[in-house]
Amino acid sequence: MQRLLVLVCLLAVATACGFRPRASLALADDLGPVKVSTSDPYSPLGQGLSVALTRAGATPAVDGQPAAQLRVLSESLGTRPLALDRLAQVREYETTYRVRFDLVGADGAVRVPAQDVELSREYTYDSVASAGSPAEQALIQDELRREMQAAILRRLDAVLRAD
Repeated sequence: MQRLLVLVCLLAVATACGFRPRASLALADDLGPVKVSTSDPYSPLGQGLSVALTRAGATPAVDGQPAAQLRVLSESLGTRPLALDRLAQVREYETTYRVRFDLVGADGAVRVPAQDVELSREYTYDSVASAGSPAEQALIQDELRREMQAAILRRLDAVLRAD
């Protein structure tokens, strides 16, 4: 009985603060099959988006059949120095990932107009342990790609739900 009371109290507190679980992505049923197109057919972002769309309930496109297209119009990944020490050596970097995309329906109508998403991460550079820095940068880039996939799907979901 006491456990039930504690559970009810926790639920009351959680709902009072505005907490609610994130809804799962549900792409519009009338969207039909979706194909991801990028300028690079081996793009990790394009391949990841295809998998993520399938997980979100979208039907994969079949060659020769009409399908909506999620087009990655541009993709850029850049790194720039953020901070220098007193000897003018770089101590911090920022990696920025920008993607421009749109969604065109199978009928050719623009379902989601072109949008830009930009994500960035900062990291420190240690000249003494420089062997780990390239690996850290690659890890950050992979993490940014995964976050970009999620951000694009959230944008698609928000726009398509509003329709």
